[in-house]
This record gives sequence, C-alpha cells and structure tokens, in this order.
Amino acid sequence: MPKPHWPGKSSPVLFDLDLRMKNIIFDFDGTLADSFPLVLDLFYKWSKCDPLPDKTVQMLRNKSIKEVLAYFKIPMWKVPGLLVKGRVDLGRRLAEVPLFADMDTVLKKLHSTNRQIFLMSSNSAVNVNKFLKIHKIDGYFTEVFGNAGIFGKAPVMKRIIQKYRLNPKDCYSIGDEIRDIDATKKVGITSIAVGWGYNGEQILKAHKPDYFAHKPTDLIKLLQ
Repeated sequence: MPKPHWPGKSSPVLFDLDLRMKNIIFDFDGTLADSFPLVLDLFYKWSKCDPLPDKTVQMLRNKSIKEVLAYFKIPMWKVPGLLVKGRVDLGRRLAEVPLFADMDTVLKKLHSTNRQIFLMSSNSAVNVNKFLKIHKIDGYFTEVFGNAGIFGKAPVMKRIIQKYRLNPKDCYSIGDEIRDIDATKKVGITSIAVGWGYNGEQILKAHKPDYFAHKPTDLIKLLQ
C-alpha cells in the first residue's frame, strides 16, 4: 500500500491510489451530518455548565473520548445512559442538523459508479434513516448499521464485511474520529480521515490514517 500522503489544503490532486469499484463505509455524525453544534448545545443543557471558550472546545476535539470524559469527570458507568439519552434528544431535533456542504454531490458521484456504500454510526439506525430521508439521500446507501459501540466500531465493520462477503482489502472507511481509524486497523481496511468533524486534525493524523481529506469535495478527487 502507498505511504500516507498529507496534501496541503490547496493541493489539486490529493491521492494516487485507484479506489474505483470499491466498497465504502461512511461514518455518520461529523462525516455526513454536521451534528457537533447540536451535540454541544445538548451537552450544555444536560450538564448545566456554561458554554466553553472556543479554545477549550478545539483542545477537546484533539482528545480521545476517554480523555474528554475524564476532563468533565464523567464516570464510565454513566456513559451508556448518556448515549441513550443523546440518541433520543438528537432524534427530536434532527431537522436542525444540516448535511455538510457538498456532501450530496459527493454521494451522488459515488453512487453513480455502482459502488456499494454503507453507513455506520453510534447513533441509532432510526435517527440515521430519518436524517437521510430529510435530506433525500437515503437511496445512496446499501444498508445503515446503527448503535455501534462508542468505544469501538470494529465489530460493526466486521459484521458488514461478513454479511456482504466483502474482501477487507476492497473496503474503505471514511470517518471523522480516531475510533474510525483504530477500527480499520483491527479489521484490515483502508482509512480515510476527514478534517471537518468531531476530532481535530492533530489527533487524527497522530493515529496515522491511510489518507486525509480536508473538505468533502476532496473525496471526489480521491474516489472518482
């Protein structure tokens, strides 16, 4: 496999790997759905804490989930309940969550090449499907896999591969968190990290994804 290539933001050609006719596994929150502002708003309401300075928010984006929980002194035993509550509250306000700019064009381009495109999320499948229908992009995906574990997505990736009898070498994961990158290493598929979601560029690159995209349209240059 070619060595990772970190293009500059103005780089006209991002990657030299031919990814035509491959299977693609997209992450949802932070990759397709711009849900971070809403999640932050919900967190402030749940915790009743004052809004954090932008500098602090950016610092936390370059931390792992466990480090973020430690920062706010949230015990691990509370995480499952918070996750369930988060899914419910997000579901009630999904209409407020936008699709990232140009992502509809990206999905249309990829779908037109007859690729199998899957969607995997720690969010509920109900919420994800509702969002897809709101934005009229539900027809682009082979299947949606929800309720992925907050601390690991490898089991869901394996389930997709096994169910559809895919070769891991022909699968590519597109995600915005280090969880996505770490899962691909366990499963043996190629990772494409994106710089517009939950985790910051610094921590993403520290986890050594195979490729990096700065904006959604970069994916077209990579995958066309």
